[in-house]
Amino acid sequence: MNIYKYIILVCTIALVISCDKDELDEVPLEFLSPENSYTNSTDIETALVANYGILRELHNGVNNNIMHNGTDLCMSARNPETSGFGDYRVELSPSTGAVLEFWKLYYKIIANSNVILGRIDAIDYLDESVKDIHVAEARWFRGYAYRCLGYLYGGVPIILEEVSGPKRDFLRASKEETLSQAISDMEFAASNLPDISSISAEGKLNSAAAYHFLAELYIATDNYVEAISAANKVIDNSAISLMTSRFGSKASEEGDPYWDLFQRNNQNRNIGNTESILVLQEEFNIQGGTPIAQWESSTPFKYERYYGCLYWFLNDPDGEKIFFGPSTQNGGRPVGFVRPTPYFTHTIWGNGNWDVDLRNNNRNITRDWIVDNPSSSYFGQNISDFPQSWFNGLSAQDTLRDFYPNVAKISTPNDHPSELLLDESTGRMANSSGQTVTDWYLIRVAETYLLRAEAYLGQENTIAAAADINVVRSRSQAIPVVPGDVDINYILDERMRELNYEEDRRLTLARLGLVYDRTVLGNPFAGTTIEAFNNLFPIPFSEIQLNTELELEQNSGYVN
Repeated sequence: MNIYKYIILVCTIALVISCDKDELDEVPLEFLSPENSYTNSTDIETALVANYGILRELHNGVNNNIMHNGTDLCMSARNPETSGFGDYRVELSPSTGAVLEFWKLYYKIIANSNVILGRIDAIDYLDESVKDIHVAEARWFRGYAYRCLGYLYGGVPIILEEVSGPKRDFLRASKEETLSQAISDMEFAASNLPDISSISAEGKLNSAAAYHFLAELYIATDNYVEAISAANKVIDNSAISLMTSRFGSKASEEGDPYWDLFQRNNQNRNIGNTESILVLQEEFNIQGGTPIAQWESSTPFKYERYYGCLYWFLNDPDGEKIFFGPSTQNGGRPVGFVRPTPYFTHTIWGNGNWDVDLRNNNRNITRDWIVDNPSSSYFGQNISDFPQSWFNGLSAQDTLRDFYPNVAKISTPNDHPSELLLDESTGRMANSSGQTVTDWYLIRVAETYLLRAEAYLGQENTIAAAADINVVRSRSQAIPVVPGDVDINYILDERMRELNYEEDRRLTLARLGLVYDRTVLGNPFAGTTIEAFNNLFPIPFSEIQLNTELELEQNSGYVN
């Protein structure tokens, strides 16, 4: 028996020595794996599409309401004391689902990108310039993910290669190291992605999308000179400019350029929109898009459903419905999960700007509706014309969920697809409706101006900062800000006026270490329970548990 074992051992050693390594590698033939899925440039393109999909998922109005809720911008419309970060003691712990969800999505982008970067050199490209763009796209996505992780969690494990097997010894890098990696990836992307004027398809990455985030990352690392330089690369690009004249599908209707930005199908550059830099695409009810029969179970943009007030539930003083039902003319079929804070709806429009700033016009933030139910004795009247005593009869639920200022950009008023209407003659919406059926901005140059203003403020150059802010404000006919009034709180207010629901508000505040300060300032519910350590998310407890070979340190203030 011992001799038999010896013979087997010798034969095995001989076999290993005589075999070429490639002959021993197992390549699955009956299912997809990294070994057989990355064989040509089309495979790389497909893998990149997956990252674009995650980017959409992160900004679909469902996941990213966590990026708005419990800040100075938004709060829960249903139970604001206990849900939607109304109580930070309950909503933000190492075991909270949202904490793990964002961690997983960002690291999924990193994992996809690392596989692409690790396998792309083995692929023969007919055109090496296409390969360079693919590498730049993968690095943009990885840099974007580390940017978000660094702002939201602080220092995190930095993984730059494909992980092909179990690994339980991840070690947190510092926040500075995490942002440095994001900068490195974005710098490469900025130098190798095509100019925005030559992108091959709407929604594709371009160099301006990298320079924009570079400007932000440089600000986050106190490198204001480089931040201004990166912002200049965007603002000075001849193909990019703020939209200051009427344009697009409803340019002949009453409106303004800011309103035009958010009309259906006006977001992309092919319509003449030179302000857009990176737009997340939404294709409704077409092959490869969001089919109407599946929209509830799929991930289209659902800002209308989640952020819009439940206006069509509201009764008049006689108990009759004010509206005959949800309709396209009144903003679709929202259900009121997330509502704006009073700080956003009222405070930031003060100092004489309430009736001046076009972004606060009723077509951009709907505060008044016309009663359209013929059965109501108030038919044809504006709600604002009702006697004040009527408002005194509203319940707390009415004013929290059913009746609050409605940001129009979340929907497509008077322009919903016919497939979502029960009755085209009245505009009555079907029960299956509620999605935002147009594309969604990830980056507009208006934000680049505000980033450059922030960098100038970092240099204590309030004159230049005010000039950049006023470029944005002048488009909406707002009263210009004077240099002496420019500070970081003013810029954050201006971002709220201009970018409400577009920016990831929590990420912006976390970048500045101001989640706590601004939530206390502007959120009447979350502001009473938030603590300073909530400026960062906790590290997910499940990740700490799985990392058995090294300690994955928890952020200060949180208890596992």
